[in-house]
Amino acid sequence: MSFLPTSAAEAGAQLDVVLVTGDAYVDHPAWGVALIGRWLEAHGFSVGIIGQPDWRDVEAFRVLGRPRLFFGITAGAMDSMVNRFTASRHIRRQDAYTPGGVVGARPDRATIPYCAAVRQAYRGVPVVIGGIEASLRRFAHFDWWQDKTRGSMLIDSKADLLVFGMGERAVLEIARRLDDGAAVADCRDIRGICYAFGAREELDTATNTVELPSHDECRADPKALAKATVGVYRESNPHCAQRLVQRHGQRMVVQNPPALPLDTASLDRLYELPYAYAAHPSLSAPVPALASVAGSVTITRGCAGGCSFCSLTAHQGRELVCRSPDSVLRELHTHVQHPDFKGIVSDMGGPTANMYSMACMDEAAGAICRRRSCLMPKRCRHFSTDHGPLISLLRAARQVPGVRRVFINSGIRTDLADEDFIQELAAHHVQGQLSVAPEHGAASTLRAMNKPPVSVFLAFKKRFEEASRRAGKDQYLVPYFMAAHPGTGEKEAIELAIFLKHHGFRPRQVQLFMPTPGTLSTAMYVSGIDPYTGQNVHVARGNRARSRQRALMLYWKSEEAPHVREALKAWGREDLIGKGASKLVSFGPAFGAWQRR
Repeated sequence: MSFLPTSAAEAGAQLDVVLVTGDAYVDHPAWGVALIGRWLEAHGFSVGIIGQPDWRDVEAFRVLGRPRLFFGITAGAMDSMVNRFTASRHIRRQDAYTPGGVVGARPDRATIPYCAAVRQAYRGVPVVIGGIEASLRRFAHFDWWQDKTRGSMLIDSKADLLVFGMGERAVLEIARRLDDGAAVADCRDIRGICYAFGAREELDTATNTVELPSHDECRADPKALAKATVGVYRESNPHCAQRLVQRHGQRMVVQNPPALPLDTASLDRLYELPYAYAAHPSLSAPVPALASVAGSVTITRGCAGGCSFCSLTAHQGRELVCRSPDSVLRELHTHVQHPDFKGIVSDMGGPTANMYSMACMDEAAGAICRRRSCLMPKRCRHFSTDHGPLISLLRAARQVPGVRRVFINSGIRTDLADEDFIQELAAHHVQGQLSVAPEHGAASTLRAMNKPPVSVFLAFKKRFEEASRRAGKDQYLVPYFMAAHPGTGEKEAIELAIFLKHHGFRPRQVQLFMPTPGTLSTAMYVSGIDPYTGQNVHVARGNRARSRQRALMLYWKSEEAPHVREALKAWGREDLIGKGASKLVSFGPAFGAWQRR
């Protein structure tokens, strides 16, 4: 079991690239820094990793010495603010990417202070930032935690280049060019990168370019931010995207077209590199996130769904890339040899579990498509939804010697699932309960989310229960719902609560909408309009309105009853208080959850 160097002694000589991450170093393909590090190593570059350095101590950034080519910096697997704070802006009790789950091991907006420390440690070394934090903050963006529109993280961090999306192609090309003696400024034509243009520089006019509303315009007018967000989404297809620019005062952020996705052969190679599938032995305690992915296998990248609130899809893109069955089975054989493997494959999936092998069947149409979703509002006729290859892969996985069970824990797209897949799923790949995410019960909210009608979920529920009975198994769905997403007013919140009670759903946890950087849902939250149509959408602002919606989703909990009554009284729906099947809550005291401290 080998790891990338984390100390000068392990490195032995000057490294080509040093990667700095806000996560503890876990050598597992679920960690982006491990993917990039191993990918560079596989192409002949020496790479070291500095995990969770103390950003207040410049010496923490000198432990691997000065890299020959560049520093690569990422906040980690999550945006550092999402990682630290809840949707109510409270500090989380645990950081799943830190040993022992300890909170506070990384700074807020970690990319920025890491860059500052690297610049202080080694002046003149090129700095490249990437990962989901930098990627979704590459243009002007709304910051929920400061309640304001911030400028590009590229400008704030003073990095030389920003790699957005899945970065293997771009980072490797940067390394190759710098290795050939090019200056970092000579990397500005690489796909999948952003760079800052100086006030005295002139942008060439030969390349087709779309100018987004400037940072100043986005800060002054929320509708300008909505327009800019749509512009980014429309230019996200790597086969037809144009260059994007956005002015930041006297400077300009320039985004080249996205990198082309890895092909199947490259994705196979990436996921079959010699990962240790373990946390670095120097860590003081277990890393909680590793337990949730131990024994899991990634089989797809990208998601064609296009949910408005999804940061992962915005980062990975709409185009699906799938590993070959042989590659997946080879990885399973690797897992079987791991000393900690107990015969359980915890998940086989990706952003969505049941999109394996699905793709646009019309190459010409796909090359010019600017839809944000292949499925909504109506499934594209060119999009293949055949579950046959996935079913075959799952059956082959179950036959691998040493594998006892194969579960699916990635999200199921219920509007895609066909009868054969549902039967296979229910018979072999569910551990008693299956999590699904209908998200809401109100049509207007679901439209804003770009999710299918709730009737699709109910139809799936019926088919899954029937398939479970045929398989002789007592299994049930655990649906996830979201409160306070744009498009959800008092009427929609009550409609959802009534829906939950009518169908006997008692969610133990509910998700409160968090406006994360760069998504369409966040643009709706800021502007109060649907960024695509310009139509007004209701936005629940403030802790009071958001807490009321959350309370109604937990109508069945006795401790939430006072908060449910307060919300119903405030909204003029006291008819739902009392005894009987048509009521949401019994009589009693009323006070708001937002009043608790």
